[in-house]
Amino acid sequence: MSRTAKSLQVIWQTQFQKDYILNPFVSESRTNLSYQKLDNPATWWFNPTNPNSLRLTRPVYSMLIDAKVPTFKFKLTEKYRPKTFVQLERYFTSPYYLLNAQTIVMFGETEAMMMALHANNLQQYLDNQGT
Repeated sequence: MSRTAKSLQVIWQTQFQKDYILNPFVSESRTNLSYQKLDNPATWWFNPTNPNSLRLTRPVYSMLIDAKVPTFKFKLTEKYRPKTFVQLERYFTSPYYLLNAQTIVMFGETEAMMMALHANNLQQYLDNQGT
């Protein structure tokens, strides 16, 4: 599957670049990168080979936080399971970042509202998406 103008990654990248002032000159000490090319999907997405995967990389998450993009942070009721990662790739339609073993940061209002309705139980929310 290749990236097209209708790929979720392209849609979200374009939206963020249009609506916010993003600074690609972010120095990331861990990766020793001094420049993040904004149109390169490998710098944005944790899985750039899947054009619909919306898990953000650490440098881009930091860049979006610095740009004051609205986020929704949830402390989960349980840790991620192996199937959680597959379901996140399959069902999420807005960018997200896995902050730690029990915290997810979402950038989409709809999915954030659904997480709140599921009482921060990400696995229950994802399991319900498949039915």
